[in-house]
Amino acid sequence: MIQKYMRNLFLLIAFCTGICTAMGQIKTQPVNKAALPKTIRYQGKPVQAVQYQDNTGTYLALITQTGSQPQKGDAEFKQAHLYGYVYQLNSGGTPTLLWQLHDMVTDCNLDMVAEFVHGSFSVTDLDKNGKAEVWVSYRLACKGDVSPSDLKIIMHEGTTKYAMRGVGKIKLGHGIPDDGGVINSNEFKKGPAVFAQYAGKLWDKYVVERMQ
Repeated sequence: MIQKYMRNLFLLIAFCTGICTAMGQIKTQPVNKAALPKTIRYQGKPVQAVQYQDNTGTYLALITQTGSQPQKGDAEFKQAHLYGYVYQLNSGGTPTLLWQLHDMVTDCNLDMVAEFVHGSFSVTDLDKNGKAEVWVSYRLACKGDVSPSDLKIIMHEGTTKYAMRGVGKIKLGHGIPDDGGVINSNEFKKGPAVFAQYAGKLWDKYVVERMQ
C-alpha cells in the first residue's frame, strides 16, 4: 500500500513538473512595497513587484503608475505615466538597473486611460534557455467618446525588447463593435516563434476592453 502511494505521489509530482516546464513559467515571489530595497529608484506608485531567479542571477521586477495628474505648466490638461523596471540583485551590493519601461498619455483634457492590464505582469522562460522573459500589457488613451484604447504587449528577455502594438476592442453590454482589434506593429516576429505565439495568445486574451 505504501509503495503504491509513493509511486502515485511520484507520478503526480512528475506530471506537475512537466506541466510547469511545458508552460515555461518561472517561479516568482511577490514583494510588497515596504520590502522593496531602499537603494532602488522608481517613479510613480508601485502596482506589483516580484522577485525571480534564472541562470543569469536574481532579479526584482516592478511596475508603477502615476494615475491622472495635472499637466506641468498647463492645468487645463492632464497626464499619466506608466513605468516598468527590472533590477539585478547583486549579493551585498547596490541593485543594478537592467532595463526600464516608460510610456504615457499627455496633453489630455478628455477621458484618459493609462493602466496595466490586470494579471498581465508575468515571468516566463518559453524558449527554455535559462534566461527569463518579463511580460506586461497596458492600455493608453485620451478620448471623448466610446472608442477603443491602444493596447501594447511588451516583453524583455534580458535587455532585448519585443513589442506588439495596436488598438483594442470595446465591449458594450453584450455586444462588441466591429471597429478596433487591429495590430499595427509586431516585433515578436523577429524573435523565436514561441514568443510570437505567446504574444498572439495574450493579444486575443486582452484585446477586449470592458467598459464599466
